[in-house]
Amino acid sequence: MLSAIVLAPRQIETDVPPERAQEAVVRSLAVLVGAAVADLVRDACIVGPGGQRLDRVADQAGCSLVEDDDPLRAVQAALRGARSDHVFLLRAGYAPTFGFIDEMTDWLARANGSAAALRREGENAPLRLFPMLAPIAGVVGGRSECLALGASDPARLASALHAKTLRTRARRLV
Repeated sequence: MLSAIVLAPRQIETDVPPERAQEAVVRSLAVLVGAAVADLVRDACIVGPGGQRLDRVADQAGCSLVEDDDPLRAVQAALRGARSDHVFLLRAGYAPTFGFIDEMTDWLARANGSAAALRREGENAPLRLFPMLAPIAGVVGGRSECLALGASDPARLASALHAKTLRTRARRLV
């Protein structure tokens, strides 16, 4: 099973405006409900800066919340609080496409310490032709390995963990 950590957008990010942080988090969490029903996701945590009123979302969704203006401290706290040995960090505003549950179930069955990266769907012709160049929207890996690396960004974690790219993609929701 996985612990899901949804990373709310911050001021410096440009792909999801901070004023739509709640909507982005809600939409990403909603997609993970199917994974929870399939017994893939055990628990979920929202990570974000203070002042975005994410406490209401966390309360309604029944998940934990870590608010901190320092992204590294926030992600580290969420990783320490994760209930599973494997974690799935996902940028809010993105959702795995069809096939994610099956692919993750297979990955967990053979989890040999490797990590996996969830790349965004190609939004233009070059990214559709070369999907390996698409930006990373999420990463799956061992909780202890992610904690040891001290990174807060899925792309940096995927790079440091030498993550293999999943066949499943992430579609933009917001």
